[in-house]
Amino acid sequence: MLDVKIINATMDALKVAFVTAAKTDFKVQKPLMVKEVERIYDVITVIGFNGAIDGNLVYAVKREGAIRIVNNMMSGMLEINSLDEMALSAISELGNMVSGSIAMSLEKIGYSINITPPSVITGKDLQVLSEGTILKFPGIIHDETEMGVFLAMKT
Repeated sequence: MLDVKIINATMDALKVAFVTAAKTDFKVQKPLMVKEVERIYDVITVIGFNGAIDGNLVYAVKREGAIRIVNNMMSGMLEINSLDEMALSAISELGNMVSGSIAMSLEKIGYSINITPPSVITGKDLQVLSEGTILKFPGIIHDETEMGVFLAMKT
Protein backbone atom coordinates (compact mmCIF):
# COMPACT_ATOMS: atom_id res chain seq x y z
CA MET A 1 0.00 0.00 0.00
CA LEU A 2 1.22 3.48 -0.89
CA ASP A 3 2.14 5.69 2.06
CA VAL A 4 0.10 8.91 1.88
CA LYS A 5 3.14 10.76 3.26
CA ILE A 6 4.93 10.01 -0.04
CA ILE A 7 2.05 11.55 -2.00
CA ASN A 8 1.93 14.67 0.17
CA ALA A 9 5.71 15.13 0.18
CA THR A 10 5.80 14.84 -3.61
CA MET A 11 2.95 17.32 -4.09
CA ASP A 12 4.58 19.84 -1.76
CA ALA A 13 7.95 19.49 -3.51
CA LEU A 14 6.36 19.93 -6.96
CA LYS A 15 4.72 23.20 -5.96
CA VAL A 16 7.89 24.69 -4.48
CA ALA A 17 10.35 23.40 -7.09
CA PHE A 18 8.43 24.68 -10.10
CA VAL A 19 8.26 28.19 -8.65
CA THR A 20 12.00 28.10 -7.96
CA ALA A 21 13.25 26.35 -11.10
CA ALA A 22 10.72 27.28 -13.79
CA LYS A 23 9.50 30.55 -12.30
CA THR A 24 5.90 29.40 -12.60
CA ASP A 25 3.25 27.76 -10.47
CA PHE A 26 2.51 24.08 -10.89
CA LYS A 27 -1.15 23.76 -9.98
CA VAL A 28 -1.32 20.15 -8.86
CA GLN A 29 -4.63 18.44 -9.32
CA LYS A 30 -5.77 15.30 -7.51
CA PRO A 31 -3.21 12.48 -7.93
CA LEU A 32 -4.42 9.42 -9.83
CA MET A 33 -3.31 5.80 -10.00
CA VAL A 34 -2.67 5.01 -13.67
CA LYS A 35 -1.48 2.03 -15.68
CA GLU A 36 0.78 4.00 -18.03
CA VAL A 37 1.94 7.39 -19.23
CA GLU A 38 -0.55 8.49 -21.87
CA ARG A 39 0.80 8.77 -25.41
CA ILE A 40 -0.23 12.44 -25.73
CA TYR A 41 3.09 13.97 -24.72
CA ASP A 42 5.93 14.99 -27.07
CA VAL A 43 8.63 15.70 -24.47
CA ILE A 44 9.40 13.26 -21.68
CA THR A 45 12.09 13.47 -19.02
CA VAL A 46 12.90 10.29 -17.09
CA ILE A 47 14.89 10.25 -13.86
CA GLY A 48 15.48 7.02 -11.99
CA PHE A 49 15.72 6.75 -8.23
CA ASN A 50 16.74 4.09 -5.73
CA GLY A 51 17.07 3.71 -2.00
CA ALA A 52 14.19 3.36 0.45
CA ILE A 53 11.96 3.15 -2.63
CA ASP A 54 12.97 2.39 -6.23
CA GLY A 55 11.49 3.59 -9.49
CA ASN A 56 11.30 6.53 -11.87
CA LEU A 57 10.07 10.08 -12.00
CA VAL A 58 8.63 10.90 -15.41
CA TYR A 59 7.86 14.48 -16.47
CA ALA A 60 5.66 14.71 -19.55
CA VAL A 61 4.52 17.75 -21.52
CA LYS A 62 3.56 18.67 -25.06
CA ARG A 63 6.12 20.44 -27.26
CA GLU A 64 4.46 23.87 -27.01
CA GLY A 65 4.36 23.59 -23.24
CA ALA A 66 8.04 22.67 -23.09
CA ILE A 67 8.91 25.75 -25.16
CA ARG A 68 6.80 27.90 -22.83
CA ILE A 69 8.56 26.43 -19.79
CA VAL A 70 12.03 27.07 -21.24
CA ASN A 71 11.15 30.66 -22.15
CA ASN A 72 9.96 31.20 -18.60
CA MET A 73 13.17 29.71 -17.22
CA MET A 74 15.19 32.08 -19.41
CA SER A 75 13.36 35.11 -17.94
CA GLY A 76 13.36 36.91 -21.28
CA MET A 77 17.15 36.73 -21.72
CA LEU A 78 16.67 34.62 -24.83
CA GLU A 79 13.56 33.66 -26.78
CA ILE A 80 13.21 29.98 -27.60
CA ASN A 81 11.01 29.00 -30.56
CA SER A 82 12.01 25.37 -30.95
CA LEU A 83 13.35 22.53 -28.88
CA ASP A 84 16.98 22.83 -29.82
CA GLU A 85 19.85 21.38 -27.80
CA MET A 86 19.87 24.29 -25.33
CA ALA A 87 16.11 24.06 -24.76
CA LEU A 88 16.31 20.31 -24.16
CA SER A 89 19.18 20.88 -21.75
CA ALA A 90 16.98 23.34 -19.82
CA ILE A 91 14.13 20.79 -19.71
CA SER A 92 16.61 18.19 -18.48
CA GLU A 93 17.86 20.53 -15.76
CA LEU A 94 14.30 21.32 -14.69
CA GLY A 95 13.64 17.59 -14.21
CA ASN A 96 16.87 17.29 -12.25
CA MET A 97 16.01 20.23 -9.97
CA VAL A 98 12.44 19.08 -9.33
CA SER A 99 13.58 15.49 -8.70
CA GLY A 100 16.20 16.76 -6.25
CA SER A 101 13.50 18.68 -4.43
CA ILE A 102 11.30 15.58 -4.29
CA ALA A 103 14.25 13.52 -2.99
CA MET A 104 14.89 16.04 -0.19
CA SER A 105 11.20 16.14 0.67
CA LEU A 106 11.03 12.34 0.85
CA GLU A 107 14.15 12.19 3.02
CA LYS A 108 12.46 14.43 5.59
CA ILE A 109 9.77 11.78 6.06
CA GLY A 110 12.19 8.86 6.23
CA TYR A 111 12.47 7.78 2.57
CA SER A 112 16.05 8.43 1.51
CA ILE A 113 16.57 8.08 -2.26
CA ASN A 114 19.30 8.81 -4.79
CA ILE A 115 18.41 10.12 -8.24
CA THR A 116 20.04 9.36 -11.58
CA PRO A 117 20.93 11.90 -14.27
CA PRO A 118 17.94 12.85 -16.45
CA SER A 119 17.19 11.53 -19.92
CA VAL A 120 15.00 13.63 -22.23
CA ILE A 121 13.12 11.97 -25.07
CA THR A 122 11.16 13.78 -27.79
CA GLY A 123 8.85 12.53 -30.50
CA LYS A 124 5.30 11.56 -31.32
CA ASP A 125 3.34 8.68 -29.84
CA LEU A 126 5.96 8.01 -27.15
CA GLN A 127 5.35 4.98 -24.98
CA VAL A 128 6.81 4.75 -21.48
CA LEU A 129 6.70 1.37 -19.77
CA SER A 130 7.30 1.16 -16.06
CA GLU A 131 6.78 -1.65 -13.59
CA GLY A 132 4.98 -1.24 -10.31
CA THR A 133 2.64 1.43 -9.00
CA ILE A 134 2.31 4.55 -11.15
CA LEU A 135 0.91 7.69 -9.57
CA LYS A 136 0.14 10.62 -11.85
CA PHE A 137 0.28 14.15 -10.52
CA PRO A 138 -1.60 16.08 -13.20
CA GLY A 139 -0.86 19.75 -13.21
CA ILE A 140 -1.38 23.01 -15.00
CA ILE A 141 1.41 25.50 -15.63
CA HIS A 142 1.06 28.97 -17.10
CA ASP A 143 -2.70 28.69 -16.45
CA GLU A 144 -3.18 26.59 -19.58
CA THR A 145 -0.43 24.06 -20.20
CA GLU A 146 -1.12 20.51 -19.02
CA MET A 147 1.82 18.62 -17.63
CA GLY A 148 1.94 15.17 -16.09
CA VAL A 149 4.40 14.19 -13.41
CA PHE A 150 4.46 10.44 -12.85
CA LEU A 151 5.91 8.69 -9.82
CA ALA A 152 6.49 5.07 -10.79
CA MET A 153 7.49 2.90 -7.83
CA LYS A 154 8.55 -0.71 -8.00
CA THR A 155 6.51 -2.88 -5.67
